[in-house]
Amino acid sequence: MRLMLLYAPGALGPVELLRNLRPVADLVVAVPEEFRDDPGVAMLGQVLEPVFFDPLGELPDASGCDGVICYTDLLARVTAEIAHRHGLRGQSPATALALTDKDVQRRTLAEHGVDTVRSAMLRRPEDWEGAVARVGLPAVLKPCYGGGSRNTYRIDDAATGARLAGRLLAPGPGGPAETTMVLEELLIGVDQGRHGDYCSVETITVGGVMTHLPVLSKFPLAEPFRETGQFWPSHLDDHAQERAREVTEATLRALGSRDGLTSTELKLTPDGPRVIEVNSRLDGFVSELSTHSGGPNLFVTAAGVAVGEPPGIEFPNGLPLVFQLYHLGPRDAVQLLGVEGMGKVRALDGVLAYRLLLAPGAPMTPGPQSQYLSVLNATARDHDGMYALLAEVAACLTFGFRLRAADGPEVWLRGTELPSAAATAVPSAEIAP
Repeated sequence: MRLMLLYAPGALGPVELLRNLRPVADLVVAVPEEFRDDPGVAMLGQVLEPVFFDPLGELPDASGCDGVICYTDLLARVTAEIAHRHGLRGQSPATALALTDKDVQRRTLAEHGVDTVRSAMLRRPEDWEGAVARVGLPAVLKPCYGGGSRNTYRIDDAATGARLAGRLLAPGPGGPAETTMVLEELLIGVDQGRHGDYCSVETITVGGVMTHLPVLSKFPLAEPFRETGQFWPSHLDDHAQERAREVTEATLRALGSRDGLTSTELKLTPDGPRVIEVNSRLDGFVSELSTHSGGPNLFVTAAGVAVGEPPGIEFPNGLPLVFQLYHLGPRDAVQLLGVEGMGKVRALDGVLAYRLLLAPGAPMTPGPQSQYLSVLNATARDHDGMYALLAEVAACLTFGFRLRAADGPEVWLRGTELPSAAATAVPSAEIAP
């Protein structure tokens, strides 16, 4: 098959893309002009000749292609528009908008009676007063468009919210930090003990027929809303998992999902699962989780969906407990200086893979967003063993950071001191020997 791949940095890396997709498709790579000088694009250019385009101008020609695909929310709308113009499989432009614009998503779900969460959109600092009057507090302030917890804050008092809205929406030399934001009712979860109080359902849809992957349980968030990892099989009972799938299916039908891969995050509230948000692609590392579980390569599955192939999802009987942990740096870090102890981690019993996502010396962006340093894939016999292994991994690692500025202080932190380790730490008395 001939497949047009729209690429942007920050999603699936170029090496991984080529390794997964070249054996199954003849690739045509299209890249937004703004990323022409990106190192990842240069790596792709050593194997394929990218086509550069302006997302606001003339889009790349997909004539002769059997499908078009991207692995990032950044290009979901462009991908949908190309598919629509060429009569290819994919989400409609309206669905792509609803999947990537949090205000449109909330309004669409409310109109269909699926999930009503109080929300309001802000375009200017002056919109804050009306928004907080409509939504109430506590609430969550976040961009209408974007992910990774970028500029996402819990708001408990109106004055703090007003200051944040003013800082993020006020025009500056390069324009405002955010052009539109939403203020949403804060969903309160039911305590899940040492596990996170939310889950996600990853869904593959072909021709409106939905196939759900096993429900993903989550580790607790690091402040303010940074994900730290996930695992399956879920700790939830069968009824709770079935309810999560039912809410997911109703949500995706309301949004008009027909062809594509989606990730639906759900808060586990006293009233049952409630929609946190829906993303236009699978959770970032779920394909690794799938292959380590003996399941399919979901990057390849996504390519098949783009050309209309049935997903053919199969997992072994008795899904093994497989989990992932993302190491997160301190919020004021501006550079990763180095990592020690990786060999020790890889030698631990139960560790399936451990890799860096950020090279030593690379800059980091300070703030509340998720910037992952590394990802661990591992397995254990039970949840006690899972948390015990996470503690062992944290004890093996040491990370070096530059803080606050390019000439700021250096600090070396044990893995046990990182925000991700703190979120998943369990008192030793609770871990079985």
